[in-house]
Amino acid sequence: MNDHRLKHSVNLSHRLPSLAETLALGLPLATTLAAALWLAQGLPDARDLAYSQARDDLRALRSALLLPVPERPQLPDTAQGLETLVREGSLKQLPLDPWGRPYQYRYPGQAHTYELFSLGPDGVESQDDVVVWNLYGGR
Repeated sequence: MNDHRLKHSVNLSHRLPSLAETLALGLPLATTLAAALWLAQGLPDARDLAYSQARDDLRALRSALLLPVPERPQLPDTAQGLETLVREGSLKQLPLDPWGRPYQYRYPGQAHTYELFSLGPDGVESQDDVVVWNLYGGR
């Protein structure tokens, strides 16, 4: 009978885990892996962050530009430029775009009443520009 108990205890120590035990051990690991993969896919890259910063800056510049100011009854012309916003106190300073260049401004504009934009990563007027009249689509 002792031999039977010994064999029985050996068999119990080598049994396969139940489905509940497998899930209890494997589910947290699978969940963690899935969350890590999801986060890695959803994190913005440097290019996305630069374009997002340019859109935010353009919104702020547009707000300051369109803010009614008694000393400025109309938009500044191209020659006066965005520096007017600093001189009149609407902005403390003019930001540079994420690529280190000044934002561009024209009044009157070529295709719009006024044009406010970043030249984008290539530094020339092209399809990759971030433009205030179409913040998510470029020119």
